[in-house]
Amino acid sequence: MGELCEDEDASAAKDILHYPPQFWYRAYFDTQCKNMMVDNNFTESFNAWILEAIHMPIIKMLEDIRIKVMNLLVIDEDKIREIAHYCKVEFNSDFGYEITESDDRQFVDLEHKKCTCRLWQLSGIPCPHAIKAIIYDKI
Repeated sequence: MGELCEDEDASAAKDILHYPPQFWYRAYFDTQCKNMMVDNNFTESFNAWILEAIHMPIIKMLEDIRIKVMNLLVIDEDKIREIAHYCKVEFNSDFGYEITESDDRQFVDLEHKKCTCRLWQLSGIPCPHAIKAIIYDKI
């Protein structure tokens, strides 16, 4: 498969601007789940991930899955903490905390579990900005 040239990239960027931003821009994504059905691709991917444990007795299988999830969360947490290390925290009584990461500024509300980057609301896992605020607040 060929690589896209710069002209095609610019053309694609211009084409997407003809569509309303709420259909493609992440800031407009809703954080509430509308469909409780699990997508087939997600199921297949999960089944492949637990392939070794799927033939075990139920208790052993659940224990194996629990350990895999814990290890995955540790890896993600380490990445998030590394990013959070470079953030600067300022207390802001109106919004909770103001987190600055180079030129980027986000507001974190620990009480409502929200960040203006919306990663916390979208994933349910605290973003680097929230982690920095949590560490700062010594929670």
